[in-house]
Amino acid sequence: MDLLEVKSRIAEALVEAIFRRARYQIRPFRTDAFPLRFGREDFSPDFRVSSESEGGSEFLVEVKYRPSAYQFVSVENQRGERSIFHMARRQWPNLYFVLVTDRPESGRSCFQAIAFGALRPGEPFQTVDLVELKELRIFQHNIEDHEELIRRIFSLLTGAQS
Repeated sequence: MDLLEVKSRIAEALVEAIFRRARYQIRPFRTDAFPLRFGREDFSPDFRVSSESEGGSEFLVEVKYRPSAYQFVSVENQRGERSIFHMARRQWPNLYFVLVTDRPESGRSCFQAIAFGALRPGEPFQTVDLVELKELRIFQHNIEDHEELIRRIFSLLTGAQS
């Protein structure tokens, strides 16, 4: 297992922890359909999230670690209809695609998301900080606690690589 894969698994666990702390129920995503693969990566949803307080509403979440969320989204926007975002959106139109980075741009969160259901046709994909998606009811202190964790864990991993 390489460092990128380790960081990806940690990112997924931390995003799951953010939703659990926000009092969501989490269930793995399973389907009989083939996963959406691009290269060696699976871009199918990682889990289902539901909230009892929202009348049992449920949505899907896909989590990916990227050193630069901005660069990843820029490249995907340049790919147009061949973008992994377009392919995923066709299969799961209301997916929340969460990008986790340990090097966010200045003033941005380590936890950024694209809400596919909120995008208008033809609009480029762009991330917002996860806390800005008010419909998810995730509080800033929840994000800040997990940002501190991700920075500590990833710095330990990077230090161990040296």
